[in-house]
Amino acid sequence: MESRTEKGTERKEGAIEAPASVVRKNMFWNVAGSVAFIGAQWLMTILIVHLADYSAAGYFALGLSLTNVFTNLSYFCIRNFQVSDTSGKYSADIYVTHRLLASIAAFALYGLFVLANGYPLSVTVFLCLFMLYRLSEPIADVFHGIDQKAWRLDIAGASFLLRGILMLLVFIVAESVSGSLSVTTFAMLAAVYLVIALFDIPRSRRLQPFALRWDKNALLSLTRECLPLFAYAVCLNAVVPITRYFLERIAGSETLGYYSSAAIPASVIQLLASYIFTTFTALFSAYRREGEKKKFLRLFWRLTAALAGLTAFALLCCALLGEWALTLLFTERIRPYAYLLLPTVFCCGVIAMIWFLGMILTILRDGRGMLAGALAGMLVAAGLSAPCILWFGVDGVNAALFAASMATLLIFGYRFWRHIQSWEDPGSSLV
Repeated sequence: MESRTEKGTERKEGAIEAPASVVRKNMFWNVAGSVAFIGAQWLMTILIVHLADYSAAGYFALGLSLTNVFTNLSYFCIRNFQVSDTSGKYSADIYVTHRLLASIAAFALYGLFVLANGYPLSVTVFLCLFMLYRLSEPIADVFHGIDQKAWRLDIAGASFLLRGILMLLVFIVAESVSGSLSVTTFAMLAAVYLVIALFDIPRSRRLQPFALRWDKNALLSLTRECLPLFAYAVCLNAVVPITRYFLERIAGSETLGYYSSAAIPASVIQLLASYIFTTFTALFSAYRREGEKKKFLRLFWRLTAALAGLTAFALLCCALLGEWALTLLFTERIRPYAYLLLPTVFCCGVIAMIWFLGMILTILRDGRGMLAGALAGMLVAAGLSAPCILWFGVDGVNAALFAASMATLLIFGYRFWRHIQSWEDPGSSLV
């Protein structure tokens, strides 16, 4: 297995001594770009209602939910591992090659799943094109991992900004002209891959030269090392799509369209929170490596408080303005579903905390605890979604989602507490 330990050691990407100005610059660009990217996706889910109808919005939401599951096959939960690999155990070549191979495998499995569900041909074509479009995110992500290790998340943020603006403009023009989700998605995927080819790849290669390289031993070693993280990611990210999948099967795509529209602001808050705390992955890794328990916990509690504050602020805003904003954006037809916003925001706040703890457990290399928590949540979602939806209607989605999230959060919290208790031995692992 070839590695480039010398480069990783020489740059000290995860050093604790990163200047505060660099951290602030990374956070500003990462958050600004992420907000633009998330905002563009949010606006698309709004505009599809006006440019088409709620049935099209339902299929669009179905595409988002299904691809969320299968794109995780491509991510393989490697980003946090990649950034916290401060010793350079695996080269950039291996990370990039692994991501490409995983993306091909993800698309193949997704295609089989879509075909097995027997959707109409037009929907099948759209869903497959949509997966190709969504795979641009994990492909860009591996280059952003290179950027982050060099404390250059300003590049990643600029990429998010460019892709967000471009894909939104292409979406509006293509959907207005063609009226076809398939044509629109094809135009969007062409736009985002153009940004990756002309912007992301050249800049990342200046920071860390890389090329596609078939090193069987290194690729298998990385796969084995991240396999528990991958299983964790699949289980964790399956929870929300499982609940929405059952809603579409039981109540139809139009009802899913209403629910997804009402839940959009909540998911934006969840993703925004994740992009904020991802900025600190390298810093947490450095604190752990150096045995800086007090600094590690201080940063952990500050980010936890920030996350709780963001959720509380979002709940207050939704309580005061949620129904008005939803009806303004989605017309009066959404009003009967506006009440879903508050419980969905709360659930997304809990999920954001789960993602944060998952990042921390990745740094602590607790694959078993992560997998146990994520698997528990997935099983709860799979077991409760259909009964809850049948008993409570659309409200059952949030009921099942909350139950599943709490099961995961409790296990993650326990494992984190165990790690803090055994902090004195950074090399130890929990059973």
